[in-house]
Amino acid sequence: MWHHFLGALSLTLCAAGCAVPPAPAPPMAGLWQDEAFDYDPSLVTVSRDSLFELDPQVVRLLPAPDGAPHTGAGTRVANLLGLIFGPDLQVFAYAGGHSTVAAETWRLKRGDCLSLSILSLALARALGVTAQVQEVRVPTLFDRRGGVDFVNAHVNLRVRNDHLVNLRDRVLPAADLIIDFEPQVGSRQRGTPLSDAALYARFLNNRAAAQLAAHQERLAYAHFKAAILADPSYRASYSNLAQLYLRTGRPAQAEALLLHALSLGDPLGVALQSLQQLMVDQGRQAEARDYAMRLAARRAEDPYHWLGLGLDHLRHSRHAQAVDALERAQTLSSGFAEVHRYLAIAYWRNGQPIKAGDQLVLLGTLEPGVEHVAQLRQKFQLAGVEASRRQAGKEASDQAK
Repeated sequence: MWHHFLGALSLTLCAAGCAVPPAPAPPMAGLWQDEAFDYDPSLVTVSRDSLFELDPQVVRLLPAPDGAPHTGAGTRVANLLGLIFGPDLQVFAYAGGHSTVAAETWRLKRGDCLSLSILSLALARALGVTAQVQEVRVPTLFDRRGGVDFVNAHVNLRVRNDHLVNLRDRVLPAADLIIDFEPQVGSRQRGTPLSDAALYARFLNNRAAAQLAAHQERLAYAHFKAAILADPSYRASYSNLAQLYLRTGRPAQAEALLLHALSLGDPLGVALQSLQQLMVDQGRQAEARDYAMRLAARRAEDPYHWLGLGLDHLRHSRHAQAVDALERAQTLSSGFAEVHRYLAIAYWRNGQPIKAGDQLVLLGTLEPGVEHVAQLRQKFQLAGVEASRRQAGKEASDQAK
């Protein structure tokens, strides 16, 4: 995952940004504060090339360079999956909170989704497999670490595949594959492809976010600046650098950066919320209300907001509220399988089995032959049978009394 701040005085880190068309020119006047942070570009020790370099150990496991291109496409994909997941198909573990280069991720055998996706992309390229790291929208997830709130976004690897893939005792169909180390709701949707420059910027931004959370302001500044220079269209780095400026008493420069981040697009509402908080902190109440209304309006039309809200209601057994939120997500989206899946569950738990069944029918048309649809249908049927038995037993007990 990658991170981006949200909030002015109470720091929150959040992921935002993706590969976008050419961005408006950044607010260069006052953007950099090199003297204040004793800037030294050599503090950034990871280059774009070294981000993707493979560990010598894994290089020795690869086919000979002159043989890999001539290997069948299905075999190359199988080799990729074998390297990533190992013979037991579970060699790499997800570990959030720290982004690592491809070589270190391999040595550690764990990483966050950005680190693991970068490693997988490097392996795919070495094997001659066509693959692309992509950003996928998922419901907002907060994670508190060291007194700082992180809002996490998600990336995974889409592998181009048009051949059958023999993987141990399984045969995978001739279809594109998603390699995802921490699947989330929405992560199977097609995402936005990320270039190497975009991935490098996100890596640097992650490093800077962790450094800022650890009060290493000089290091954080160097990495935020490097991230912006690597990909000027990446909005998160501007918002995060704004938080560094706020922490060090530079509100005017922070506001300029947040406004620029907002001009690049703000799908998660991060810049809007930061600006709203900044206006509150400065006593600019009218502007604060304007930003608050804009943020509320954006969330009201965001299916991911309602999906995340519905999932939270489900986790806390607020079934009626879950139905309301997920119905709203359904009206704002089309062909979103996860919405129908969780709405079916919400309907069932809320005592609306007919509507739950209707959602399973819709889900079956979107994902024909998918195993979890049949499993969910069977689960509902078994639960219905068990409920009928309990009701019959209660009636019999009442009659005996």
